Amino acid sequence: MGAKIPSGRGMVSEINVAPMVDVMLVLLIIFMVTAPMIAKDEEKRKVDLDLPVTRENANRIDPEQTDKMILEIDADLVVRIKDEVITNCTESLSQTNKDRFEVCFDEVETKLGQNVKLQEDQEIYLLAHTDIPYGFVVGTMARIKRAGVNKVGMITNPEYLDETAK
Repeated sequence: MGAKIPSGRGMVSEINVAPMVDVMLVLLIIFMVTAPMIAKDEEKRKVDLDLPVTRENANRIDPEQTDKMILEIDADLVVRIKDEVITNCTESLSQTNKDRFEVCFDEVETKLGQNVKLQEDQEIYLLAHTDIPYGFVVGTMARIKRAGVNKVGMITNPEYLDETAK
């Protein structure tokens, strides 16, 4: 009764499982310690996402029905909130210099920073025409952030969804 000790110089053909058991015990301890921390911070890990509109996600925002502020940029680069024109960058479309939109971006940042309702809500939707330069949209988003607004949503209503709705 008992373990058989190999005699002499013979080859040991058994697997030494002691290191594997040690690693498994260490991993088990790590999981036991971290599991309660993960469950406790569940509220902090939640992120409010507004997913873009796709064929599978037809989640839509009706600009006429929402009470959130909507910054609209039309095809002529006129930036407005409802009927109030924030800036008109129509002349910048014909220019080619690198910083042609900077004056407009400065106006957007200044006027949004002075908007009391926006500073209270800290949330705005951006509705940009599909034919305007991509850099103008990105620059406007950056200036919205610099104006102190942390939540910026994009209103995207692809044309194919309008066709299916008809």
